[in-house]
Amino acid sequence: MEKFLIIIFLALAALGIFSYLAGKYHWFERPSADEEPSADAAPDESEVCCGQHLVCQKDRAAMAQTEIVYYNDEELDAYRGIPSDGYDDKGLAEFSEVFYTLQPDDMMGWLNSLRLRGIELPDPLRDEALMIVSERRNAVQ
Repeated sequence: MEKFLIIIFLALAALGIFSYLAGKYHWFERPSADEEPSADAAPDESEVCCGQHLVCQKDRAAMAQTEIVYYNDEELDAYRGIPSDGYDDKGLAEFSEVFYTLQPDDMMGWLNSLRLRGIELPDPLRDEALMIVSERRNAVQ
């Protein structure tokens, strides 16, 4: 019985030391999204491709765009600073006109353009835009 207690004590001590070292040297932590992976570390194939390779790269490119691109929607600049729930019928109609004439492939770029211009998409169109982007991603899988 005494040997059994000693073995349990030693196992717990070893586990404690291992836990301390793992925490101190961050053995089991994944890098956060803010941290860039080191140049020496080769990325895992599953991290490189999300299964939506064509859409994923296009979406990243569209959202990384810092230059404002207009989609024949210059009139929407008048709505800069208006909250998404603050649009009247006229404003919603102007957004709808542009929204429903966009190609699905242009949706991410247009949303990024609005973001860069400080324009919030009206709430009724926001859900539809997210649905189109989601459907487009799922269609590529």
